[in-house]
Amino acid sequence: MHLVFSLLVFFIIGNGVHMHVCLWAPMQRGQFDISTPGAHPCYRKIGPCGNINSTSSSPRTSLVAGSRYRVHFQQNLNHYYTGQPGALDVSFAKGLNPAESDFRVLHSISDYNSMNQITQTNFSVEIDLPNEPCDECVLRVRYLSNNPEEDDHGTVFHQCGDIKLTPSLINTLKKEKEQKVEIVENVKKGRKDDPHDCCAPESFVNGFFHIIPAIEYLSEGMIFYDKRAQQMRVTVTANGGRGNTTYDGAFDMWMNFTSGYQWYYNRNTGTCDLYGLDYWNDWCFGNKYNQSEDFVAADVRCTSPFGPAHQCNQWRNGEFIFETYATNECLPSSISRPSGERIDYTPGRIGPIPPDTFIPNTVCHRQTKIKHASSRWMRRHF
Repeated sequence: MHLVFSLLVFFIIGNGVHMHVCLWAPMQRGQFDISTPGAHPCYRKIGPCGNINSTSSSPRTSLVAGSRYRVHFQQNLNHYYTGQPGALDVSFAKGLNPAESDFRVLHSISDYNSMNQITQTNFSVEIDLPNEPCDECVLRVRYLSNNPEEDDHGTVFHQCGDIKLTPSLINTLKKEKEQKVEIVENVKKGRKDDPHDCCAPESFVNGFFHIIPAIEYLSEGMIFYDKRAQQMRVTVTANGGRGNTTYDGAFDMWMNFTSGYQWYYNRNTGTCDLYGLDYWNDWCFGNKYNQSEDFVAADVRCTSPFGPAHQCNQWRNGEFIFETYATNECLPSSISRPSGERIDYTPGRIGPIPPDTFIPNTVCHRQTKIKHASSRWMRRHF
């Protein structure tokens, strides 16, 4: 999996609500675009397949029934909701345009809290394809956000890819094994709080470095977090910061949860995009605070290069490993994945943040066009 803050590509579109999951293996129906956070083709709310039907002549990916296959998709915006954390899943159905009731879940993973809705996160999930040859069948990815702020046509985002499952001599001789599917709802029932679960200080500043080896991505920046003011600011410079894209640009983000506005300023183009925010999230770790994170270990050596002399506590959410410095302050230390992708945080400075830190660039104050906002947000503000 890869995540990029546009904070980070670890990080919206025409007027109205456009977001939030895109699929490229197998390729999704219709248009495809993940060049920006909140790209329009990633917003498909109406089930079962985003209101896009297939035909017999539609392109389809040919796969072998009963084999293993790696599904690649992107959560194009993050809508983590602590009130009822969501999930992402991969499901299968036979037929050209199957009904919702025809789909069965093959794999399910918990949503995670990126602390910034403008976050693009790539996922690579290995599944066991059903041993059911079919000329016309569908693999589907859903983002079940559960976020009431995103409830226009429901809170679920859909993408369907058309596939064909061909028979295999080896697989047809095998008795299909019972698939062990980890459904997130069942996992939640077994989750327990831990005494180490904690929340970061109410006001702090830290730096971060984000690396994604698979795409030669390296970014760095600063995070300003103020719980009492309900405001955040993030600066990020990606791959030198001389370009205009999330891969190689330089950006500032201001998040004011009191007003409900988020500004996304491109330093190189001098342009500013305006977004409507979802809910404020405290920067916390562990199931006690509904973060969908299971406690793993206490007082282990920090994996961050900024903390080799320090001890850290660890939590896990799927492939994500979260670390905090093992002190009473609960400051973030790192987020990592088996792929080598990681975000490392400097130890940080705890204390008040000057109010003018959260004042956006003057260009942003002149922006009136909303690139992304939920329907509920639009009703409140217009």
